[in-house]
Amino acid sequence: MPLKFAGSEVQEYLVKGRRFIRMTSLRKEIADLRAQGRILYSGNTQLREIALTFDDGPDPNYTPQILDVLQRYGIKATFFCIGRQVEAYPQIVRQEYEAGHVIGNHSWTHPDLGLLPASDILSELNQTFGAIQEVIGVQLAFFRPPYGSLSTQVLAQACHLGVTTVMWNAGEEARDWSRPGVKFIIRQILSLVRNGSIILMHDGGGDRSQTVAALPVIIQRLQDRGFQLVTIQQMVDGLQENLTL
Repeated sequence: MPLKFAGSEVQEYLVKGRRFIRMTSLRKEIADLRAQGRILYSGNTQLREIALTFDDGPDPNYTPQILDVLQRYGIKATFFCIGRQVEAYPQIVRQEYEAGHVIGNHSWTHPDLGLLPASDILSELNQTFGAIQEVIGVQLAFFRPPYGSLSTQVLAQACHLGVTTVMWNAGEEARDWSRPGVKFIIRQILSLVRNGSIILMHDGGGDRSQTVAALPVIIQRLQDRGFQLVTIQQMVDGLQENLTL
């Protein structure tokens, strides 16, 4: 006897089916791009290195404080900048670059790119690439989507622009955006890091005083464990070296 469905049940079934197909396609594309080195979730797990990354800046208050901490410890990091913030505070981005840090694209307005059509995604990325290049004079190699939101369209536009999409492994973030307390931020990072971790923190988008306070302790503890703190570019170089061995 054939199964019978009410109209609403059929609609729900079709929606779930389309969602499953999209997710399956996205997972396959991510796997293919990871194999090509075009999307990065971690570095070389054979190397005792970690990349500190900061999103949502530049911020006129907190980014300079973070730069001071990094300079004090001789650490280079990676900053994923929002285009409209770059436009507002170009001197801070220039300071980041001149100090030897790596700059990446974090979109123009920090939308959920996974919900946008291709034309809007391309506009968000191109505007930001243009603004940063105007400030530091070089083309960028790295992009991180806001909220870590991916879709086949987001990945297609990143590939079209020839940049590497930089993510992070689940859990390897400070969750500092929620202001959970300095001790929590420190404990969260130190309990999860391993060889090749990409650590997500924030230098903009709100009150980042807890991040600033936690950062010296995080750096000291990681160095005490024997980790080298590197930029995303250095992490990519380490992966490429591993492939040639």
